[in-house]
Amino acid sequence: GYFVKEMVGEDVTLEHFQRTGFKNPIIVKEKAGLHIKIPDTTFTITDVRNLVGGKRILEVMNCATQSNAEMTLKDWEEFFTAPDRDNTKLNVISLEFSHTKLDSYVVAPRVVRQIDFTDNIWPRHLKEMQEDTTNDMSRMLYPKVQKYCLMSIAGCYTDFHVDLGGTSVWYHVLRGRKVFWLIPPTPANLKAFEHWTMSGKQSDVFFGDLVERCGRVELHPGNTFFIPSGWIHAVYTPIDSLVFGGNYLHPYAIERQLRVAQLEETLKVPHKYRFPFFTEMMWWVLDRYCYHLLGRHHMAMDE
Repeated sequence: GYFVKEMVGEDVTLEHFQRTGFKNPIIVKEKAGLHIKIPDTTFTITDVRNLVGGKRILEVMNCATQSNAEMTLKDWEEFFTAPDRDNTKLNVISLEFSHTKLDSYVVAPRVVRQIDFTDNIWPRHLKEMQEDTTNDMSRMLYPKVQKYCLMSIAGCYTDFHVDLGGTSVWYHVLRGRKVFWLIPPTPANLKAFEHWTMSGKQSDVFFGDLVERCGRVELHPGNTFFIPSGWIHAVYTPIDSLVFGGNYLHPYAIERQLRVAQLEETLKVPHKYRFPFFTEMMWWVLDRYCYHLLGRHHMAMDE
């Protein structure tokens, strides 16, 4: 498709990101060479429930209305696996499972771990002090957006959006299929996206029709997909799907990350849908650059 570069796992390296700045989406058909860890294909939503715990509260999106409701993982798993379920198109896209028993089953591609600010810049002891497995902001000690389990019912659609804080995304389809529409974050496209979001006419106007070019890519089981910072994308799920992924800020997209944070401010995105501690992270990043360039630190650790 437009924009999307197909690569083999062993070529998706730190050197490649340094050379290209990771400007275009990348699809990798087979995970060999990515140094990623993912459960095997026999893994199901029932395993997700058993490892995360049936009492975990999920935010579930009703695709018909693009609005959210809450449900326990136990109820979700029962609905998802029911042979005679109704045809409500429900989508779980915000189950972050770090610090649960599922955590150790999933490891991000090596290149992501090498550049992710949360792994490399955020004070390590704060991340290690994290105990809460939910995404309750009041109990969060680091930006807890690194490991998501996405469970979608056939027919789900997530309308055009930009990932929180201009984060980049890695995305691995374990079962099912996904169709992405992708729009590059040019100044004109981001402005058009701002106007479209502000207009309140999202349900009447397909954003893809408002821009010059819109790429499309289909993902199948075993595929891994990398979306760069700021890309405006929509997702359709043709059949029941189970996906693992994660969000990260990194040094090759600092400008775009700041531009998206500014856009979120303009659009008054609720804080629960923004990158946690974005501003604090930027101060730590700045401190790290100062240290490497000038040899001194400027941040004090207040517990």
